[in-house]
Amino acid sequence: MQKNKAPFLRTHQTTASIMQTVLIALIPVVVMAVVHFGPRVLLMLAVSTISAVLFEYGHQKWAKKETTIHDFSAAVTGVLVGLSYPVTAPFWILVLGSFIAIVVIKQWAGGIGKNHFNPAVFSRILIKILFTPWMTNWVAPTWDAVSVATPLEFIGNGQNILAEGLPSLYDLFIGNIGGGIGETTKWAILLGFAFLVYKKVIHWEAPVGTMLGLFLMGMLFGGSDIEYALYHVLSGTALFAAVFMVTDYSSSPMGRRAHFYFAVAIGITTGLLRYAFDFPGGVGIAILLMNVMTPLFNAWFAPRAFGEKGRRVTFETR
Repeated sequence: MQKNKAPFLRTHQTTASIMQTVLIALIPVVVMAVVHFGPRVLLMLAVSTISAVLFEYGHQKWAKKETTIHDFSAAVTGVLVGLSYPVTAPFWILVLGSFIAIVVIKQWAGGIGKNHFNPAVFSRILIKILFTPWMTNWVAPTWDAVSVATPLEFIGNGQNILAEGLPSLYDLFIGNIGGGIGETTKWAILLGFAFLVYKKVIHWEAPVGTMLGLFLMGMLFGGSDIEYALYHVLSGTALFAAVFMVTDYSSSPMGRRAHFYFAVAIGITTGLLRYAFDFPGGVGIAILLMNVMTPLFNAWFAPRAFGEKGRRVTFETR
């Protein structure tokens, strides 16, 4: 008897091939992080990635589940965790960050595809709350680890104009600023974005939607000052998160239309958090808030069944 005769959509992509593609897309970001912050970046990424893989393997063995470290999803999470921190972050924080991401958020939810929050984002936010001094010790893009303020500290908390002496938009784009090791070089992030779209691992709607929402909020709060709005777009973790975190399959809505509005909402929420509170960044909180709203986005933008006038609303996430 023949099986699988229905016209199912098929693809040659596997979880492992998708995750390998993401790791390749992160190479320009990693290379520029080493260029700007020194060889300690490689040690940080080794610690965060190896610990993430070991935590996944150990938890699955303990829970008597099939081990899935061969799909590279734990490795991707480990790299994203490592890239989220300043170069001065102690190694034990990287290990703790990987534990939170892999065990608490991913494995306790049931494993890959079942987590409702982005593991790397949740880990970053929790670590920032618990260990603020280590998470906000930004340094200049030199190998000397000289402490420096980030541009976000001068455009948040009600600021609607650009202060004198801030880095230029060019500096923001090139990476001549302080910040997390993976967020500073914007052209490297965009190179990874183009590669992921080319390989059809992600669609353009999520990153563009996130940046569009943030840009619109910058225009609103900055009195239609394009430079002010672009400063928000190119500052902080927003672009890195838009490309590598908002696009997470498990914690985002299904369907390109739903994903686009989900991303726009993240951008808008990020702008609101930056402007209304003394909380530089805000994109991580925005992502987690929209992760909670994912079932609603799935319901609101569910496709209409052929022959039916209304949408079949469901609040199941997967």
